[in-house]
Amino acid sequence: MHSLNASIVFIAITVFAFLADHRGVETPVTPEQQDLAPAQVALEKPAPVQPEAEPVDKKKPSKKKKTKVTRVVRATAYNAEPGQTDSTPDICAWGDKIRPGIIAISRDLEKSGLTRGKEVHIEGIGNVVVMDRMHRRKRNQIDLYMENRKDAVEFGVKELTISWTEDPHTEQES
Repeated sequence: MHSLNASIVFIAITVFAFLADHRGVETPVTPEQQDLAPAQVALEKPAPVQPEAEPVDKKKPSKKKKTKVTRVVRATAYNAEPGQTDSTPDICAWGDKIRPGIIAISRDLEKSGLTRGKEVHIEGIGNVVVMDRMHRRKRNQIDLYMENRKDAVEFGVKELTISWTEDPHTEQES
């Protein structure tokens, strides 16, 4: 009778171990358990699985929208000539090579959020990129780069509306 009870217990433990293995619950075997009988290994419970802790500093992304800024400015045009620039006419103020589609801005506009690489829409002209800055004596002015001197002279001086998108995450330098 004693051996019948032992056999039933062994079968029950084996079935339990089989079901545990096939339900995705692992029963890890440690080096100490390798020398034990299968029934003794199956009796030990696997270590509980701890859920991963969530980060403490969980910031929600800001839902602030980008703001469109519009301004009327004085617009002129310039060429890459030493008389109109400095001693390195083909290099912009931030070290970039001069090319069509860029503008120079007065420093007060830079403080208003127009910084290097910012895309600006000029009414009647289209989109350009800020890549140069003007002399500090200039105020509320943009200077459009043109390859041809004749085109720059014909452009003359105009009052134009410019607009750009201000990113709420970017702090403006003062």
